[in-house]
Order: sequence, then structure tokens, then C-alpha cells
Amino acid sequence: MFLRQFQYLVALEQEQHFGRAAEKCHVSQPSLSSAIKSLEKELGIPLILRKQKFEGFTEEGKRVVTWAKRLLADRSAMVEELSIMRSDLNGRLRIGATPFSSPLFPTVSQLFQKRYPSVQLDIQFIGTDRLLQGLTNFEIDIGVTDLDNPALDPFVTMELYEEPLYLLLPDNDWLDDSPTISWSDACKLPLCLLSKSMRERQIMDEAFEQAGVRCKPILESNSIFQLAFHAMAGDLATIVPKRFAHLPNTKQKLLESPTVSQTLGLVWVHGNPVLPMTKATSALMREALDAGAFENFSFVGTE
Repeated sequence: MFLRQFQYLVALEQEQHFGRAAEKCHVSQPSLSSAIKSLEKELGIPLILRKQKFEGFTEEGKRVVTWAKRLLADRSAMVEELSIMRSDLNGRLRIGATPFSSPLFPTVSQLFQKRYPSVQLDIQFIGTDRLLQGLTNFEIDIGVTDLDNPALDPFVTMELYEEPLYLLLPDNDWLDDSPTISWSDACKLPLCLLSKSMRERQIMDEAFEQAGVRCKPILESNSIFQLAFHAMAGDLATIVPKRFAHLPNTKQKLLESPTVSQTLGLVWVHGNPVLPMTKATSALMREALDAGAFENFSFVGTE
């Protein structure tokens, strides 16, 4: 067996097409197909469902893909650990993050540039389900998300900061100058909110329900920046964490009745040993946390 055979298999699982998988691996399609057939012969089982085109994986093939991802992750981990031993960590740190954690990443990037200048950050803003799947499949090294979620129980977590949710609205005469607003009153405004598939939106819907209302936004998006742009443009209001609530042409009000806060932090998979890139990230964030680097992110109790 060769690592490239497992690379081809994982690429095929990602692309679901022989030609695209071959292009991703920078080989010809016949070379990729031949390598996978050779692996099937060596294992003594069919891995691919074949007709005129790729039809998916056999049950055995799905299991081999899972092992292939683990083997490739271990190979990358070995290279990263050797880099750490040389005090020269390099490579790509793959971060999966939920939208409300966006304000954190300039600080994270600065910390890495100072300590590990050869590391490239690859930040993907995705929902919690995809984030946890990416961690499990070794497609993401570490996640940043709201930690108040039972789905995180099987994972390792590290709390970084906590902040409440605010209504972000155009700087106009829609409302008075009161610093707070209830969820039920916010529901009466023209709103744009995150998509229902996002964990943050589910938290909002729960808050609206506690306030005795059911909110139907005019616009939904999985991009918090798109929502903020609409508030800045003056046509819609939205809901954001505190650090998003200081944008041009907008004003903000603390949402209350109920007051909802999110605890943002890191999440990663259990491992022995922990993958080097994950270990380096958690250690760097712990050091920054102990040094007070995230104190200005925590707004709960400081209003």
C-alpha cells in the first residue's frame, strides 16, 4: 500500500467524480483509477461502486476512506511534530468557525504571526454540524464555536470569552435612545437573520420563543457580514455579538427579556497524542488567555 492510494481515495470521496479527483491530485484519471484498483486487489475487497461512472463506495470502501483520512492526518501530524521539534512549525492550520466568532480572528492571526510566522491560517465559517464533522474526519484541525452545546460533549473544549447578543440597527429614528430592547419588540422590526441551519440562529429562535413571539425575518443568510451590511445600508436590523455592534451608520441595543450570552471557545477531538497543529494552537491560545489577551472580548457584567 502507498499513501498516494489513500490520497486518491479521499479525493474521490470529496469530489464524487473520477475526473475531478484526478485533477485535484494532479494525476491522470487512468492513473488514479489504476491505483485504486490496485488497492482493491491488495485488500481483496471492492471499494468503489462502478457502472458507467462513479456510483459511490461499498460499505467496506466507506470504512477504508475513514481509515485513509486518519492515516493521512497521522502523516501530516508527523511532519508537523518534527517542525515543532525544530522550533519551526509550518504548514496550514485549518480552522472551522461559526459566524459569531469572526471578531476573534485578527487577534488569533497576530498571535500566530508572532510565534509561528510560517503557519498559514485557513479559516472556514461553517455551521456547527459541519464543523464537528470536519473535526471527526480530520478535515479541520480545531474549531471555534459557542461552547453551550451538548453536541460538544465528546470533544475537548477551551473557553475563551463570553459576550451578549445585541440588536444592530440603522442609525435612524426607528427607536428611542434606550440602551436596551426586548426580544419581543425587536421582532416587530424588519429583520435579517442567520440561516436556520446555523447554531446561532437556533439560539435566537429560542430567545424569541421565550419572549412569546415567533420571528419571521425578511432576509436570511449564512454570512454575518451580509447581515451587517444590510444594517449599515439602513434597510434592516439584525442580531450580532457585542463586538460586531460598532459599525458605521449603525447603533446597537442590548437584547433583554431574556438576556442571551454566548461562550465562545476552542473545540478539538480527543487524541493521544494530540495532533501537533491542534496542540500548538491550544497551547498558544491558553498562553494568550492567561496573559489577558481576550479580556476586551468579554462584555458580560461590564455593561
